[in-house]
Amino acid sequence: MPFQRPRLIPCLLTLLLVAVTLRLGWWQLERGRSKAAAQQQRDARLALPPQPWRGELGELAWDRRFVVTGRWQPEGAILLANRVQRGRPGFHALAPLRLDDGRLLLVNRGWLLWSAQPPAQSLPTAPVRLTVRLTAPEQRYIELGPDTAGPVWQNLDWRRYGELVRTTPVAALAYQLDGHDSLVREWPEPGSGVDKHYSYAGQWFLFAGLAIVLFGVMHWKRKPN
Repeated sequence: MPFQRPRLIPCLLTLLLVAVTLRLGWWQLERGRSKAAAQQQRDARLALPPQPWRGELGELAWDRRFVVTGRWQPEGAILLANRVQRGRPGFHALAPLRLDDGRLLLVNRGWLLWSAQPPAQSLPTAPVRLTVRLTAPEQRYIELGPDTAGPVWQNLDWRRYGELVRTTPVAALAYQLDGHDSLVREWPEPGSGVDKHYSYAGQWFLFAGLAIVLFGVMHWKRKPN
């Protein structure tokens, strides 16, 4: 026979390694398929024509386009620093919109170029009608240091923002899609990271194959000289 009789412990360890890596590979595949399905639903929502917003929130509203009307509230305007657009540093200009029903919707109005003296936002006083894309009010970031008082923030902290405007805003962040000003609104399309999961799955399957090959090489019986 060309193979040596395998020892029990190396055999068990190889079987365990192959089983674990195959399981991890299938897990990443399932995650990729799940996110691919979610991405298809998200793309379908993005393709829908803008509709007047009636307060919809949650998964069926995220990444949909809506039309909102209201008045800007300058006292709640802030700038998020260190936002990069095509390799250039700048700010995201955020401001609250007082909706017709009295609620406050925070809107990311767009990107503007960095300057040593942060510019003040120029907001129309007349009622406005905007097309926006709603997203969940997520809060995941790393603080490089404590924020100082003022309109320039490192990140959007919803609790702190509620204290600034002295009310609880709508639990959503709206990205403005239209306008007649100098702000840049080239928002990235929402991605799902499907390719990442498929790549991880391929790596785990490769590890399983390498473990089998290595086991075979180690137990191959060489012909005597």
